[in-house]
Amino acid sequence: MLVAVRAEWRTLFWLMPRFDFSPFAAVLLDLDGTLSHEEHAMPGAVELVRHFESSGTKYAVLSNTTASPRKIAGQLSRMGMAIVEKHIYTAAAAAADHVLEAFKGVPRVFNLATAGIAELLEGKVRWVESGDEPCDVVICGAPANRFAGLDRQRIALKLLRNGAALVGICADRVYTSPRGLEIGVGALSRMFEYGAGITATFAGKPNRLFFDHLCQKLGVAPERCILIGDNLESDVAGAMGAGMKTILPLTGVTQREDLERLAEGRRPNWVVKDLTELL
Repeated sequence: MLVAVRAEWRTLFWLMPRFDFSPFAAVLLDLDGTLSHEEHAMPGAVELVRHFESSGTKYAVLSNTTASPRKIAGQLSRMGMAIVEKHIYTAAAAAADHVLEAFKGVPRVFNLATAGIAELLEGKVRWVESGDEPCDVVICGAPANRFAGLDRQRIALKLLRNGAALVGICADRVYTSPRGLEIGVGALSRMFEYGAGITATFAGKPNRLFFDHLCQKLGVAPERCILIGDNLESDVAGAMGAGMKTILPLTGVTQREDLERLAEGRRPNWVVKDLTELL
């Protein structure tokens, strides 16, 4: 019995956070580089999520991915993090929310993005398939996606030159894949901006649109949130622009020497080696 009690207390001690999250109405967790890398959980990620679940802390997992929350939930489950879809918000979900809000009725949409966009908007929009149809908005993803091949890029260009709006899922110039460095959504969107003489709207981090939609879903004010993320541009700068506090773990794209070059007002509120320092 004594051994069992000691084991239980060790578990409770491990799940107790060293960092005090109680002043915040919600905790926002970046995915890639913070909670996970490729198909592996980062140190402390599983334990931190378990703490939020057991303590009833309101939280959300964020990603600039073009995938749907349902797909991300499946990936996280395989890493040992049982996070339901309502706790996940992706740039694809933000793009879908923006389109439904900005274009009333049943928007006419050309999907130059992903299956995730098709899943999120199915039954809520009218899909455009040719360059000769009326179109309200083109949703742009990365060129490596099967929805964004050269033939569909030509259709998108015609639609945009005929008056359709352009929504980029995120503004990332490049991203990494198992194949190496890839052209990102932002780079392809900028090409269409130049070719069609238009200005795109971007839905993902660090844009304020992303954080406003997420906070509306959570029912919290942005200034009462704290974000944990590894990217100075998309995570820290985006969250600070929305009035949030930030924690930067040195587990992703940002290194400690990067912080030394930052102006005081652009630095995260706290810096940790990894998520285990929060527990």
